[in-house]
Amino acid sequence: MAYQSGFGDLLEPGLHKIFDDKYNELGEVFPQLFHVESSVKNEEQDSAVSGFGYLSATGEGEAIQYEDPVQMYDVTYRHLKYTKGFKVSEELYEDDLYNIIAKKPAALARSARRTREYYAAQVFVNAFSSGTGGDGKYLCSTLHPRADGGTSQSNANASGVTLTKTNLETGLVAMRGQLDDKGMKIMAKAKTLLVPMDLEKEANILVNSQLRPGSTNNDYNYYEGMLKVVSWDYLTSTTAWFLIDEGLHELYWFNRVLPEFKQDNSFDTGMALYKTRTRFSKGWSDWRGVWGSKGDGQAYAS
Repeated sequence: MAYQSGFGDLLEPGLHKIFDDKYNELGEVFPQLFHVESSVKNEEQDSAVSGFGYLSATGEGEAIQYEDPVQMYDVTYRHLKYTKGFKVSEELYEDDLYNIIAKKPAALARSARRTREYYAAQVFVNAFSSGTGGDGKYLCSTLHPRADGGTSQSNANASGVTLTKTNLETGLVAMRGQLDDKGMKIMAKAKTLLVPMDLEKEANILVNSQLRPGSTNNDYNYYEGMLKVVSWDYLTSTTAWFLIDEGLHELYWFNRVLPEFKQDNSFDTGMALYKTRTRFSKGWSDWRGVWGSKGDGQAYAS
């Protein structure tokens, strides 16, 4: 009965195609927000050294003033493994009149894609509450220390302002004030407005209206076309919103193993075994280039 014990091999090419097609059916959101890179190691490490302060005025013949850079923070990205599988019996294969087997890889592909979206979103879901970075603070914190010992910085609104025209301006201005670890302006400028689906309508009204939103005046909308709105169903807060400078942020996603579909057989039981497997890591190397508000109108300091 070689046919029965090896039937999984006969099914695998077609099921693999179904898996690939379904996985690519809907685009992933997180690549719009993270720097996505590949890795060939079990983990990735990121470290940084500060730049320098303003140049010093130096008279003719005077010695140059030397300045030491400051060691910043180390961050390690460890690639975790995520798996899921299903089994198909000989009898199911023989009696399948309703295309059940063909539906299984599609469901597995959706699970793989949803898993990656879910874990990527946790970076923002936990931005105010858990998951510290190299400086020991949350992604969005009012107390980010400076490596040179200078005054701590904030990339979170201390009042949890809601998403409105006025508060959007507050966030944009706050982001422009971000400094590096030598106290120098980094010229951060938000290009992405990240919101949960509950704020998608309001966000688009604010940045895509031709005229000034919420006003009977015919002033032009200063924010029109300034920001790309990204609405993410995997954000669990209905009020939190974020600004991101896509050219400056240090949010990273490392693909160690992209979702793969594999098959094996059990000779004794006649079961065909199918699985998907992926390895990845995510996080941030620096908070700069990101600004957030819990959007709940409550005081926040952490």
